[in-house]
Amino acid sequence: MNDLVTTAVSLTSQWFIRPGCEAEVHAAVTRLAFDVRMQEPDTLTYLVHTPYLNPPGADALQSLPPTTPQLLLFFEVYRNPQAFLHHVNGPLFTRFVEDYGSRFVSSKNSPYTTVQFLSRHAGFVRESHGNSEHTGNGKARSNQHPAVMFEIIAKDQASSQKFYSDVFGWQYDSGQDGFSYVHFPVRTQPLLGGIGQTNPRVPGFEPGHNFYLLVDKLETAIARAMAAGGKQHMAPASVDGYRFAMIKDPEGNPIGLIEPFER
Repeated sequence: MNDLVTTAVSLTSQWFIRPGCEAEVHAAVTRLAFDVRMQEPDTLTYLVHTPYLNPPGADALQSLPPTTPQLLLFFEVYRNPQAFLHHVNGPLFTRFVEDYGSRFVSSKNSPYTTVQFLSRHAGFVRESHGNSEHTGNGKARSNQHPAVMFEIIAKDQASSQKFYSDVFGWQYDSGQDGFSYVHFPVRTQPLLGGIGQTNPRVPGFEPGHNFYLLVDKLETAIARAMAAGGKQHMAPASVDGYRFAMIKDPEGNPIGLIEPFER
């Protein structure tokens, strides 16, 4: 059984906004969800729901018992219990409660009214649905065949494995003929690709193909790479809302780096 299934912990919680504070709280919780996504990689799912409103004149969908417009329902999934504790005791959630806790109807000195911890038993999350919600771009819903694997064919496999482990913390699983696989956890980060015009005068725009590794901070990853024997190939740049850079490993292989993005 997948370790994620056996160790992940989920929860739901209900919060009731004080009347008149809805707009302020909705804006604040949107910022909170974005910050959690960017800064807490072990928070796997962080969804905040408001009550569904039927179109005028229609009442086909009726909540039981009837709900209130002031309800917020959180659904969260964490990689393990430690990840939940990291979130609830961390700066993002703590600051949110400090700044906006008084905007909720209090229950036993807490801004939330109910909390229920859950363990996954069955079911699924359809990945394409989760990603399309974040793209804000209808074209992303129809594009297929994303890049889902990369390979670095090294002259010295052992040395290259050590470099990438030092820089990115990778751990390896051995396959046939000694191939070392790097497995990544399922996440809802949008996928991106593109085709550009070569410009040999600009590092990173030589003819060929590149791939980009997701990193929290470009400068930190570049510093680790240089300390491990690599070098910077392209300085950090921002284009179309994406912030990226490139390094070269000790064998000269170019490796792209990109910070988290929304679409």
